[in-house]
Amino acid sequence: MSTTKQSEPRTIELSIGELAAGGDGVGRDADGRVTFVPATVPGDRVRVQLIDERKSFARGVVADVLTASTDRVDPRCRFFVDRSCGGCQWQHVAVAAQRRAKQHLVQSALRKLSVTVAAIDCPVPDYQWRRRARLHWARPRRADRAVLGFFAPRSDRVTDIDDCAQLEPALQAAIGVLRAELCSALTGRGEIDVVAGRGGDVCVYVRGPCDPAAVETLVGRAPIVGVALGKRRFGATDVELEGGLQVAAAEFAQASAAGNEHLCQLVATACGDVAGKDVLELFAGGGNFTRLLTGAAALLAVDSHALPTLSSPHRSRRGDAADITARLVQKRRRFDLVVLDPPRTGARATMPHIAKLAPARIVYVSCNPATLARDAEILAGHGYTVTSAQPIDLMPQTAHVEVVAVLDKT
Repeated sequence: MSTTKQSEPRTIELSIGELAAGGDGVGRDADGRVTFVPATVPGDRVRVQLIDERKSFARGVVADVLTASTDRVDPRCRFFVDRSCGGCQWQHVAVAAQRRAKQHLVQSALRKLSVTVAAIDCPVPDYQWRRRARLHWARPRRADRAVLGFFAPRSDRVTDIDDCAQLEPALQAAIGVLRAELCSALTGRGEIDVVAGRGGDVCVYVRGPCDPAAVETLVGRAPIVGVALGKRRFGATDVELEGGLQVAAAEFAQASAAGNEHLCQLVATACGDVAGKDVLELFAGGGNFTRLLTGAAALLAVDSHALPTLSSPHRSRRGDAADITARLVQKRRRFDLVVLDPPRTGARATMPHIAKLAPARIVYVSCNPATLARDAEILAGHGYTVTSAQPIDLMPQTAHVEVVAVLDKT
């Protein structure tokens, strides 16, 4: 019986020219084909083993760094060095080069909109900025405890993490308690959300198979003040992140306190004086920006999940943003200002409706420059112009970048 010998993966040399939105370095092979290579830096000359070759692009992994870029630095985290944790993409890139890359990503995404992108703001410390995190667990067969940590890069394999350079000290302490006290009570697979308030108190949400008795005993183990398991609640239900903003562990919040403070200042400036205005806020969440808008003559805050409690003439409505804006159009409603902070997928379906609501200004907060550009181009077709775009580095050591864009009716 004959066997067919599989060809070995090809190895090529590349010069890395830039960083892509997902975090990989980008080079071009001898034929000009784009090749994506993680753990590289612009200016590197590398030998790359190709793992996926297609007609228009290829992917590879570093076999050897032939010439290191002057922007290559030693990573702080051992899990980043051995490529077992996917939480960070750029610990090997000098911070100044990270910021140049993020500036370039925003400028490239918005290039068709004829807007001058402002210089990136950097309000967050390089490390220990994360006040919110999601951990994963997996309990191997016949193991006496679960593995608790973060996913490996581009994988659902859980890496056991006992230390993270990105976490605030209170969050690191809470995870230490979870590792010591809860891992033996976890079975199967699941997730744990943790959030640290501004006073250092931590709330925990456990999502998956776990012994409730073990969860209840965590309350009072410093710094944990509350734990939830499904619909069961033990201790505090939320923590105060900032003045007027209470957040439970399972709810979305910006990952950095300093970053969110700066972001809110930018949004408040972009909105201007809201007194006397009729304001619509979409994807309002727990009220991060709603707090800035309560001086309006009337405010309608919309989200598909948790919403802040508002009183007349301010209202909140739970539901899909596209459906609700469509109904507002049918009722011939008009708004002076629309503020939206959608997920990474953007808000394409709401764009035509927003335009028909005829606000003089739209303030669009985005965590994905590509979907921001797509949505802004739709609004441009309805007579709106992007008058400013401010990038913000809210998550150093990662490829994520936030943008506050202002669109005015022309």
